[in-house]
Amino acid sequence: MISRIVVPGLLAAALVCVAGPSHAQRAADNAVSSAQDAFGTSVGDESIGLYDTRNARGFNPMSAGNVRIEGMYFDRPSSGPGEVIVDRIMQGSTVRVGIGAQSYPFPAPTGIVDVRLRLPGDEFLVSPFISYGPYNQASVEVDSQIPLISGKLSMSLGGRWEHVEEDNGTDAEDWSAGAILRWRPTDNVEVIPFWGRAVRADWEASPWIFVQGSSLPPKIPRRVNYAQDWALYKQTDTNYGVITRFAPSDKWTIRAAIFRAHYDRPISHLTFYSNTQADGTADISYLSSPPQFFSSYSGEIRVSRVFAEGPRRHTVHLTGRGRKGKRLFGGTDVVSGGMGVIGIPAPVPQPTFVFDERGTDDSSQWTGGAVYQGNWPGVGAISLGLQKTYYDREVVTPGLPISLSSSNPWLYNGGLSIYVSESLTFYGSYTRGLEESGVATQQASNRGEAQPASITEQIDAGLRYSITPSVQLVAGVFEIKKPYFERDPTNLYTRLGTLRHRGIELSLAGEVIDGLTVVAGTVLLQARVSGNLVDQGAIGSVPIGAKPRISRLDVEYGPKEWNGISVDARVENIKKGFADAANTLKVPSHTTLNLGARYRFKAFETPATLRVRVQNVTNTYAWDLQGGNNLFFAYIGERRFSMSLAADF
Repeated sequence: MISRIVVPGLLAAALVCVAGPSHAQRAADNAVSSAQDAFGTSVGDESIGLYDTRNARGFNPMSAGNVRIEGMYFDRPSSGPGEVIVDRIMQGSTVRVGIGAQSYPFPAPTGIVDVRLRLPGDEFLVSPFISYGPYNQASVEVDSQIPLISGKLSMSLGGRWEHVEEDNGTDAEDWSAGAILRWRPTDNVEVIPFWGRAVRADWEASPWIFVQGSSLPPKIPRRVNYAQDWALYKQTDTNYGVITRFAPSDKWTIRAAIFRAHYDRPISHLTFYSNTQADGTADISYLSSPPQFFSSYSGEIRVSRVFAEGPRRHTVHLTGRGRKGKRLFGGTDVVSGGMGVIGIPAPVPQPTFVFDERGTDDSSQWTGGAVYQGNWPGVGAISLGLQKTYYDREVVTPGLPISLSSSNPWLYNGGLSIYVSESLTFYGSYTRGLEESGVATQQASNRGEAQPASITEQIDAGLRYSITPSVQLVAGVFEIKKPYFERDPTNLYTRLGTLRHRGIELSLAGEVIDGLTVVAGTVLLQARVSGNLVDQGAIGSVPIGAKPRISRLDVEYGPKEWNGISVDARVENIKKGFADAANTLKVPSHTTLNLGARYRFKAFETPATLRVRVQNVTNTYAWDLQGGNNLFFAYIGERRFSMSLAADF
């Protein structure tokens, strides 16, 4: 396997070495040194922080519609695995919450995922990247930036092949490619069109484990693939669009963007191990779906005007944004597979599935709004926003009446920061939003059925303190309220009450001493459900899967005298919640340790980085809940090793 990867990578490097030295691109990727706080940062294939694109303050910002590409509104339809956008056009992402979200003209509850594109520069550059591990996973990537007209037009191209191996022993083949143009005909005009596509093929879908009662699944051998050979999954993700900026003067800026996201799923199989007992026995069922797809057009136009009044700066933003989505879903068939035992391969012939007619889900949302942002150096900052949104959804499910829903609420937000000193800032904000509520889970009797959009509210407050010029402490509290959707005692996925997430966030990030960078964070979360079923004792007051505490510490040490060598470590502790609606089955906490090292060097004046990592050094065994709305049990991966080599020619 190694030869399959290293040889193509070395050939790619040899082909481009004539380009000579250039500024770093992939060789400089480092999430620890890039992070401004501990709330979530990804750079290339590295990510750190308490949150990520699918989890912020206990919610999924992608499904809530809180994604931005280069600051502009983007609708990412929920569609299973995959990046927020195709990886070959994405440089990285940052999760913005608390004071970090106040700089956005139109914030949203649960935070914002801000995606950065691989924007090409004005220097020819080719960056090969090869990796091996964990397990027998391997990948080859090549990214490039190509100046076409000096200072005016440049292009980036990239491609990737990866043989994926999951912690559970299943594997897949991934392909992705992307291209970005950056055209700057004048100093005040910029046009950025892009395109990307990713294919996940022949993915062996790992069985989903569900329990019934108060016992966890038994400990089973890791890396044993007990999926069915025919139970495959395939998905193709396509993203394209264009972002433009026009600044006719230093006071006016006009930005516009339009995006297309399409996710096609021609093959979809799932295996369920339900009612799993303490000895591992379970009821097996196989689910298969006809082709499904999820697609969306989205975009935004924003006009900004800056007014200066002595040292004070006033900015007014006017925006119009919208999205129009379509989903082809349903038609699934479920076949019983009898009894079995989790973790033990038991091949069976592929059943004969009989598909029903599929349903369609069409939705649209159009929003207009205005925001005022004021900043007074040495005193404070304020923001006030008002939006009017128009939401419509039509769901056609065969055999059922057409479901129509609409909502036209006013949305508003306000934020205040007080600069107590050059080092200390207090902040507070309130945000009201309208979000999609997702679809019924695969285990529900109404699987795939869309839920109505919901009003959400968020209030937060806290402080940011610069301990030193390079080390910042952020401490805050928050409360978020949303409708609560889950399966009721009859197995119908519906609204069961109101969900409230109340929490405390702590972040410490920066270079503590010369060569030592620390990114440390903790979130303490109190998640509670209220409603009639809670009052009646039919369900508990704690939602399934909510994690009361997540703590992560990332450190990297590499003083100058080490000549490009650095070592790093990550310690993660997660206190887990309940795995059932009745709050009778609690998932134990776990702690893991990762270790790594980098060697930054130059070969023939070419920057390069060799990276090695060992994850779960202590080989901790623990069960966790995965799957978003479809929460199922999966163990954390065993001790595993990986290495990579990046260069910038």
